[in-house]
Parts: sequence; structure tokens; C-alpha cells
Amino acid sequence: MDRDIENQIKQLNQKLRNVFEEQDRNQFAIQTQEQVEADFFEWRGRNRRLFDRILGTWHGDRELSHFFMNMRQEAQHIERKLTFELENQKETLLKERRDLSDLEDDLSYQQQQLAREA
Repeated sequence: MDRDIENQIKQLNQKLRNVFEEQDRNQFAIQTQEQVEADFFEWRGRNRRLFDRILGTWHGDRELSHFFMNMRQEAQHIERKLTFELENQKETLLKERRDLSDLEDDLSYQQQQLAREA
């Protein structure tokens, strides 16, 4: 019986190590995601300022003004799409972090139970 418990504890320890490795990968992915978001919002601000400057200088030429307004609308559509995708990716990563934390808690609890039995 003690041998069986020792094997179970070893298996739980291995599972915990795997969870810790996944948590490290998840944390790195979250940090990368946050940097991507920061870069995106910086780009979005520059993009908006650029279109504001362009539209401010081309108001006299109706055809060119419409062209730039259409380009701005297309850029805003792409921004909304990218924002939605970034939010979904972040939600997925945060859910994964919660799931890994729950799994770690469960494995630690099982480990404690086995240690009491030993």
C-alpha cells in the first residue's frame, strides 16, 4: 500500500511540474499579448492622427477627401476587427490561466490527501 501511495505521489508531482510549465508558458503568452495590445493601440493612435491631418489638409479637393474618408473607414473597420480578435485572445489566455490554477489546486489537494494516508 505504501508503495502504491508513493507512486501516486510521484505521478502527482510530475503532473504538478507539467502544470507549472504550462503556467509559465501561459504567463509568457499573456505578457506577449499585452505588448501586442500596447503596440496596436499606439499604432491605432498614430493612424487616427494621420487621417485627421490628411483630411484636414485635403478638404478643398472633394474627390480626394472622399477617397481618404473611405480609407479611414476601412482602417476603422480593420481596427474594430483586430480589437475584437485581441480581446478574444486575451480572454482565452486568462481562462487558461484560471483553469491551470484550478488544476494546480486540485493536484495539490490530492497530494496532501495522499501524504496524510502515507
